[in-house]
Amino acid sequence: MKIKRKYRWLCLVLALAVLAAGIGYLATRGDWWYYLELAVRSYPEPELTAAQLHESDCTEWTWEDLKGADGVTVSCLLMLVNASHPLPAGYEAELTEYNGAEMHPLMVEPYIALRDTVLAETGVRIYVADDYRTAEEQMEILESSEEGTAAAPGCSEHEAGLSLDVYAPYCAGKEFLKSAAGRMVNRVCGEYGFVIRYPLGKEEITGISYEPWHLRYVGEPHAEIMMNSGLTLEEYIQALTPEVWFAHGNYLILRTAADACRLPQGWERCEISEDNAGYRIVTLKMP
Repeated sequence: MKIKRKYRWLCLVLALAVLAAGIGYLATRGDWWYYLELAVRSYPEPELTAAQLHESDCTEWTWEDLKGADGVTVSCLLMLVNASHPLPAGYEAELTEYNGAEMHPLMVEPYIALRDTVLAETGVRIYVADDYRTAEEQMEILESSEEGTAAAPGCSEHEAGLSLDVYAPYCAGKEFLKSAAGRMVNRVCGEYGFVIRYPLGKEEITGISYEPWHLRYVGEPHAEIMMNSGLTLEEYIQALTPEVWFAHGNYLILRTAADACRLPQGWERCEISEDNAGYRIVTLKMP
């Protein structure tokens, strides 16, 4: 009887030890906790408020005149690229090189700032694994990838020069979130103009499975709005009702198909981007 009792106690101790080890292991797996956080996270409505502009305070611009004005930047940062919206015929990516990686010039400083912040906070540096791709390179990746994990040539943001695949040492691809640097990138990239282009649970919208390592640059304030609201680029563009000015902080945003544009006076900076869906998106930074 005593032997059986000791045996039961031994089994109980062993079971508790296994349970404690399992809990301890999960506690050290930051990616497990991050996936749980994503599963239970709820998102507020996009921080966009319809803005009423006074006609007397607005000036009409033609697109040609606006493109040549001081303080105006014309880019493709908000261009939607997916299976339904391939790159326009004849599109040529605007590129610059940084540390061997080719990317849109407007991405370089934000990427450096994001990388340096992550390094300062986590002690881990992130690196670029993949940057601009040619159509031929995209075809090679498509042919060697599982279905739903790579875009067809002409439908990849990498071909647009607007995306970077990043990694942390010993934590690349699906392992990225095992690094504190990877989790931080996913949490704060919106503050630097980047979004996780293919978020968890949005595969039916994007056509691509979750890629926590794939950063797409869309600029301010769009990235912050999208990340805080859990919106994909497809959803965000649809949320911008055409011909309606929206306000977000000291930014004004307009999605328009008009031949000319009436802008409020006094703006500090104006950014214009085609959205590849028949509209232009105008972003004004106000004082």
